[in-house]
Amino acid sequence: MSESMLNADISGEIIASFFPEPRERTEIFSFLKEVVDTYDADIAHMEVNPTLSKADIGKVLARYDFDGSVPAASVLTDVLDMMKHGQVQVTSPNYFGLFNPSTSFWGSVADFITGLYNPQLAVWSHAPACVDIEEKLIRYLGTLAGFDPLSSAGAFTTGGAEANCTAVICAMTRKIPGFAKLGLHAQVRQPVFYISADSHLAWLKIALQCGLGHDAVRLVDVDSAGKMDIERLKAVIREDQSNGLLPFMLVGTAGTTNAGVIDPLPELAAVAAEHDLYFHVDAAWAGAILLSERHAHLLSGIARADSFTLDAHKWLTAPMGTGIFICKDKQILREPFTVQTNYMPAGDDINADPYVTSIQWSRRFNGLRLFIPLAILGREGFSTMIDYQVELGLYLKERLEQHDWVVVNDTQLPVICLRDAQDRDVEPILVQVLKSNKVWLSSTTFGKRKVLRTCVTSFRSVTADVDHLVSQLNEARATLYPAG
Repeated sequence: MSESMLNADISGEIIASFFPEPRERTEIFSFLKEVVDTYDADIAHMEVNPTLSKADIGKVLARYDFDGSVPAASVLTDVLDMMKHGQVQVTSPNYFGLFNPSTSFWGSVADFITGLYNPQLAVWSHAPACVDIEEKLIRYLGTLAGFDPLSSAGAFTTGGAEANCTAVICAMTRKIPGFAKLGLHAQVRQPVFYISADSHLAWLKIALQCGLGHDAVRLVDVDSAGKMDIERLKAVIREDQSNGLLPFMLVGTAGTTNAGVIDPLPELAAVAAEHDLYFHVDAAWAGAILLSERHAHLLSGIARADSFTLDAHKWLTAPMGTGIFICKDKQILREPFTVQTNYMPAGDDINADPYVTSIQWSRRFNGLRLFIPLAILGREGFSTMIDYQVELGLYLKERLEQHDWVVVNDTQLPVICLRDAQDRDVEPILVQVLKSNKVWLSSTTFGKRKVLRTCVTSFRSVTADVDHLVSQLNEARATLYPAG
C-alpha cells in the first residue's frame, strides 16, 4: 500500500489551493477592486466589437495545457484581457443592440454571494431562505401583472426559452387529459399552438423539445404595425379545427425582438377564451415595464393570461441566465413535474420543493440577482431607469428624423427600426458603422424590408451617447453615399 495521503499537511494544502488563505484573498480582492474601478472608468470608451482574432485567442489559450498550474495573477489577467478584447461589450453605453443590458453592480455581488455559498434549490429543506426569496419575487411580479398572490406560482429559469417551454408543458397538461402520464399518446389529434410570425423563434426549438415538432407552431401573420393579426389568427384556428387538429395554446408577445411591438393582449385573451385555449404571454423583455408606474398600462390584458415569461437578464439588469415563469394557478405546475424518489430529502410539504414544480432539478439560486437590487433600489428605482430609457428612445427617434432617417416601427418602447430616407441599402451602412468599432447596432426585417435596428438597453446610456450613435450612422452613410 502506498504512503497514506491522509495527513494534516496535505489536507491543509488542498484546502488552501481551493480556498486561499486570508492574505492571498486580500490581494485578490484588491486586484478585483482595481479591475472593477478600471472597468467603470473605461467601459464608455472601450471599443465595442471584439479585437482579438481567433489566432490571438488561441495563442493565449495555448499557455494552458491543464497538466500544470499557472499563478492566479496570470490566469486572471489573461481572462480579463479576453473579456475586454474578445467579446462584444454589451454593457457599454454605446451598445444599442439586442436585449442585453448592462448588469447592475448589485447583480454581480449577488452572483458572488451565490457562488460562495452555492445553495442547492432542488428542495426547500436544503435552502429554505433561498426558495422563499424566489417565491416572494415570483408572487410580487405576479401581483404586478394582476395575479392573485395566494394562488399564483412559478419558477426561476435559465432564460426565456426554458420559461416558455414550461408554458407549453403546462398548456398541454391542462388541455390534453392524461398528457403528463401518457405524453402525446394521450391525444390522437395533432396539437398546435399559435404565436406571432415576429415572435422569438425559440418556439420552434421548444416545440421540438416537447415532442410536437416544428409543424405544430402556427406563425400567424402580423399587421402593418407588427402586431399579431387577430382576423388572420381566427381564420387559422378555424382552418386547423376543420382539418381535425387540436388547437391548445395561444401566445401573445410583449416586446418582439425585432421591433419591440406588443401584441394586442386583450383581444388575444378574448380569442383564447372563445376557443378554450391556454393563454400565455411571452413578456421576456417588455415584462419589465410592470415595474413602471408610467408604462405598465401597455401590458393591459396580461392579467387574463394563464402564465407569462419575464427575463430579468433583459431589462432588469440581472446577469445572464435569469428567466422567470409565472402562472396564475400553482396547481398546474404539480401534475407534470411532481416526481418522488427515495434519495430526495423528505419534507413536511413536497409541494414546497422546487424540483416538483419546474423543469429543472438541481439548480442555481438565480433569484438573488433580482432580489438584492430590487430590495436596495425598490420599484421606484427600476421605474426611474425604465422610464428614462423610454424617453431616451423617443429622443433617438427625434434625432434620427432630423437627419433624414425614417423610423418604420411604431412602439412606445425603446426599440427603433430605421431606414435611410432615400431608401438606400442599410447593410453596407451597418458594416461601415461596426467597422468604426465605436457603437453597436444590428439589422432586422420589418414589413418585409431590411432595416437597421437599435435598442436603448444600457442604464449607462445618456443623450450624448444617442447623439454619438446618430453621428456614426450619418458618417457611415456619407462615406458610402457621398453624393447626397
